[in-house]
Order: sequence, then C-alpha cells, then structure tokens
Amino acid sequence: MLKYYKNTVLYNENIDSHLGIITGWKKPNLIRDHITKENRNKVKTIGTLYTKNGINYIIANLFLNPDISHLILLEDSDIDNTMSESIAAFLSFLENEEICFQEKFHYDQNLIYEFCSYFKNHISVIPSRELNAEINRVSAMPENYWRRQPLELEPLKIENTTSLASEKQGFMVRANTVKEAWMRSLKLIGTYGNCKHSDYDEEQLELINLSIIVKNEDLENPSMLGTLEITKEELDFYEQSLLSKEKAVDVKYTYGNRFRNFAGEIDQLEYMEKTLKETPYSRRAIALLWDPLLECNNNEGPCINLYQAIIQENSLYMTAYFRSNDIYNAYPRNIYGILKIQDELCKRLNLEKGYVNTIAGSSHIYERNFGDLKAFVEGNILFCEEDERGYFFIETDEKGIQVSFYNKEGIQQKQFCGSSANSLRDACCFYTSNIEHAFYLGSEIQKAEIAYKNGIPYTQDKDLVLIKK
Repeated sequence: MLKYYKNTVLYNENIDSHLGIITGWKKPNLIRDHITKENRNKVKTIGTLYTKNGINYIIANLFLNPDISHLILLEDSDIDNTMSESIAAFLSFLENEEICFQEKFHYDQNLIYEFCSYFKNHISVIPSRELNAEINRVSAMPENYWRRQPLELEPLKIENTTSLASEKQGFMVRANTVKEAWMRSLKLIGTYGNCKHSDYDEEQLELINLSIIVKNEDLENPSMLGTLEITKEELDFYEQSLLSKEKAVDVKYTYGNRFRNFAGEIDQLEYMEKTLKETPYSRRAIALLWDPLLECNNNEGPCINLYQAIIQENSLYMTAYFRSNDIYNAYPRNIYGILKIQDELCKRLNLEKGYVNTIAGSSHIYERNFGDLKAFVEGNILFCEEDERGYFFIETDEKGIQVSFYNKEGIQQKQFCGSSANSLRDACCFYTSNIEHAFYLGSEIQKAEIAYKNGIPYTQDKDLVLIKK
C-alpha cells in the first residue's frame, strides 16, 4: 500500500517487484518514460525527494511496503549533473544512522537502525543514463524481504496553526534585499496564512496574492548566501538556466526554454528587448511561460507564468506572476533568476534597474517547514522602511498645526493646516505608503495637537515638556 504522497509517487501494486526508484527533482513520469517497456514491469514505485524532510515519507512508505527491498537513487539533479542535496542527505542518513531532517513521525532508534542497516547495503546510486542497465542487474527477486511485517509509523502531532484575521488577499512586503523580503514574507505567512491541505499529502499555510518587492539586491553579493545552504555557484547556474534556450531530453520544460524558445519558435527575451527599444513607453513587453495547449490537458505546469518589463524614468521595473510559490524553499532561488533577467534587459537597453515585484496567486509554506517558521514569527523581524512617497514636516503656531509634505528630493508637494489630529490624519493619510510611516505621522500629529491646545512648545521628534500648574 502507498499511503504518503499518493498524488506524486508512481506506484503499481499489481507489479510483483522489489525495486523502488528515488529521484531528486526529476518527475517520476519522465523517469518512467525513459525505462524500456520490458523494464517497467520490474519497478514497483518511482518517487521524488525534493527536500531532505521528504526522507520521512520514504521511511514511512517502506515500512508499510516491506516487499520493496532495493532502492535505486538517481544521483543527477534536475538542474545539472551534480548530486542533489536531498539525495546526498538520504545517503548520509543511511550511513550515519542519524536523523538529519525535521521529524514527521515517532521514530524508535531501533527502527532507524533496522532501516539504515538494511538499505545502506541494498541501494544503487547511479546517473539516469544507467537506469535500464541497473534495473536488469538488480531485478532478480530476493529470497526474503527486508522485514517480515508491514509497520505503520505514528505521525507526530502537528502544533496547531491558527492564523489571525486578515484582509484575505492582497498582501505586500517591501524590502531592499532578498533576505529581508524573504524573512518578512515568512513572518507574514506564519502569522496570517490559512492552514489547508495541499497537493502533496501535507498541510500548507497560504496567503492569496502576496506581492514581494525587492528594491536593491546586489547580484554579485547575494544576501541569501549561506542561508538554506544556498551557494553562489547554485544561484549562478539557476540564473543562467532561466536565460538558456536549452532543455534536457528527460524534462518536459524548463523556464529558460519556455522563455527563450516558446513553442520552438519565439525568443521572448528578444521580443521584450525589441519592443522596449522601439517603444520605451510600451506595456506589451510581456513573456508567457504558461502554455494553455499543454497545461490545460495536464495536472502539471510552470509555477512562474509571466514576466513583464516596464520603463519609467530610465529605469526598468520587472513584475513576475506565479500561480504558486513555495516561499520558504523556492522563492529565494526564483527571485535571483528574475533579477538576472532584469539585469540582462537593462544591459541590452542601457537602463538603470528599477524594482522587481513577484506576485503569487498562492504564496505558501509546507508543513515540512512549519517548525522553521517559529523563529521568524516570534522574532523581531523589522518591517520599517523609508516611505517612497516622501516625508512630513510638522510645526505649530498661534493659528494651529501646519503639516508640510515633501517628496524624497526635498521638494514641497502639499501643505495642510488644522487644529486637531483627526482632521489632519484624514488629509495626510493618502500620502503615506506604509504602516510604519502612518504610525509615526499619527503619533507626531497627536503630540502637536496636545502642544497647540495647551500652549506649550512642539518640536518634531522631541518629547513634549508639559508645564505643571
């Protein structure tokens, strides 16, 4: 029986076989398509191991299926020819017999020892190109299975996740760097995310339409380096893959192939460049990664669906729309690829870099990472930032309270006069773009009202000195 990840793991209970195949990021159906018809009847199950926390479900499924007694691990990742981190973590777990992942089940150390001591000696680690030969080599049925009886492991009780009331959709995060944006987004989802089931047999916390704006990331010195084991080499390879027309033979699509060779005909990067070069005011510099002819007949499809570039004041601003974005694991990689596309367009068009905005229909964090959220939700993750619209100068005189609004360049734009904080609040609130600035403005106007009505001096950003009668 297959209990965990039934929607994504290929499993045929009618096949009398002891072989299971584990990939890193390669889709199980693509691996199956490269197995000869004769060999397909020698494999009972094929599944992915996206992250090391997925080892939980491999252990649980194999205890339930003791007839699967040999594992073939495909060492090449979906990105390049190096071993994926998740496969490497599984091998380390088998060798050291120590849990290296966030636990999902109650593990008795004797069970861990039983599992590791057996499978470390009944495993093949090979590149995909050798799969058919390896299936032939190890396909002979064993005399005995790896354990006598199936065993169902008891899941750990998930800490109850109750989100606070919110605006339901249309959330926003602004930050200078990717790491700041990532941390703020995790706090937002961990606090307000709706807990519901996902396609991957686990719970998720989800926000609808989260807009994440990154204003000033340094691509040469990425802020996420060292976090989530992210390396500069990994980011460089991923960034280039989003700009490459090439597609490996054993994958359905890559973002780069859809972007640079859509339907085998259209280089959308060149289209965007040509459009903006000829008409810098254009709103048509759009690239699509979603192909309805394919996706409407499939249960799969790219998570990133659209890029748009718009020029304002000699700067190029990028927007990317995601149908679905795993904020904890995928966003930090995705955003660097989009920043690289912006960088390439700016170089081709001789423009400055504006901001990059990713908008996700579903921004989520999977149950496997719920435990990682606590530090962000409970930690002091600052959302304070400069207001892009400008700033206020407040003073009082015998006529009342004067509030002057200036843009970032120091040029006065508006002036408001009044005698109460409430009336000035209503006049000024439209000219703020973030909550922190609005809080600050409200507290200062209230101080100015107290000073004006009590005939005491007011100086912005200074404490009031109350005169005792």
